[in-house]
Amino acid sequence: MIKKLEFWGALGTIGYLLIIALTVILKLEAFQELKLNELGDFLAGVFGPVAFLWLVLGFLQQGRELKLSTDALRLQAEELKRSVEQQSIMATAAVQQIASQKAALQLQEKEVEKALSAVFSTSIGVRQGVPEGIRTSVYFQNSGFEARDVSVTFEPPIGSTGSVSLGKLRRDSRSADIDFVFPASSEDRTGQCLINYLRSDGRRVCEDFTYSIPTDNPFVFIERRIVLVDD
Repeated sequence: MIKKLEFWGALGTIGYLLIIALTVILKLEAFQELKLNELGDFLAGVFGPVAFLWLVLGFLQQGRELKLSTDALRLQAEELKRSVEQQSIMATAAVQQIASQKAALQLQEKEVEKALSAVFSTSIGVRQGVPEGIRTSVYFQNSGFEARDVSVTFEPPIGSTGSVSLGKLRRDSRSADIDFVFPASSEDRTGQCLINYLRSDGRRVCEDFTYSIPTDNPFVFIERRIVLVDD
């Protein structure tokens, strides 16, 4: 479009100047008789339309160049917007991948913890009446990994039994009996049972259990504490 404007502008200028030159040739004698001020007026009148023509063509050319620059900036803005959206998608995918890897790592850590940890359960012994009240016992079984330096603490103590050392418990082994002697009661009794032990990797572990002594069935029942977490 710009080249067409230049072509038609040059063609119009040449044609116009040819007409002016032809007119001057045909009226050469009158042209030669012009005074300087008249000659200046003639030249101003002759070249005024040419200057106005090129002024208009320059204005149109500048407008078209400005439009092209605006279109280029708009395309750059759209490209930048697409680039930002793509980067945002990639960042979101990276965050999701990191979260997935973190969850997988946590799951692996839990599996390792589970593989190295002991798994305790209890069984109750016989119950008999004694002058002090009731005598019964429990023992611990380990169906998990080996546990060393095992100790059991009852809070509050059951009778005179507050803390007992069980030593080492290998896989699929049981501890010695833990004896309890306590007075009969008209109320159910509950408390906390803490099991501390040393894993094979050297880490000290404390597991939380609860104990209960029902009045209608006064054995010592020990169960793992279950913590409910709200979503």
